Amino acid sequence: MKKIFLVFAIPSIIFCQNFDFNLYSNKCQNCESFSKTRIKLSSLWLSESPIMRLNSKNRIVLQTGFASTMTKLEDGYLNYPNLDLGISVTNNLAMTIKIFGFNANNDSPQVIGAGLQYAYGPKDSLNWITAIQRVDLKALNHFRLSSITIDIRKYFIWKSIHYRAGFGSNFFKQYAYINESFIPQKMEGQINYFGIDALSYYSLFNIGIGAKIHPKKSIITVFVQKEIY
Repeated sequence: MKKIFLVFAIPSIIFCQNFDFNLYSNKCQNCESFSKTRIKLSSLWLSESPIMRLNSKNRIVLQTGFASTMTKLEDGYLNYPNLDLGISVTNNLAMTIKIFGFNANNDSPQVIGAGLQYAYGPKDSLNWITAIQRVDLKALNHFRLSSITIDIRKYFIWKSIHYRAGFGSNFFKQYAYINESFIPQKMEGQINYFGIDALSYYSLFNIGIGAKIHPKKSIITVFVQKEIY
């Protein structure tokens, strides 16, 4: 089973090796807009968290995959790796952890964060969940980024597929390391989005797809997860 999970985990990291976190490019026409969009999309990527099955007997979930921008930017589509751990503390409370690093051209990004997911509703369903998560992006050449996300979703099942849909807000703070007039030295903001995920459960692993949709900044995610214990 570990080998099956690695088959999916390794390509998700390799797929994103060509990603560039630089805040300017020789090809950008409006470099200020280019850098701001890159920061906001990176923060929206950090808001991803694992889907925890409600009332599951398994206590630990490993989830891996990749996220991609839904619209093409000046330098193409941006692709980000995802790697998350979820631990069920009680039947309606889970802790999420996001700790990993990877290579991206001249950068070696480090993603560090944690959060909580609280499920509530009728005793036999617990079909609402509120999640809060703080994640930091460090070890970049151009900037560092902090992201806090509050997300409210409702779970439902249709044709054996498990869905969760709702709304969330992502709050971010960015600090630049380089002094360029078109790059914001300090940037704060909020991204409100509609989120939806679909997950299909199998005996060995689960496969899902999700999206966070904003009028100008949207990301689609493909992932696989393994439940343990």
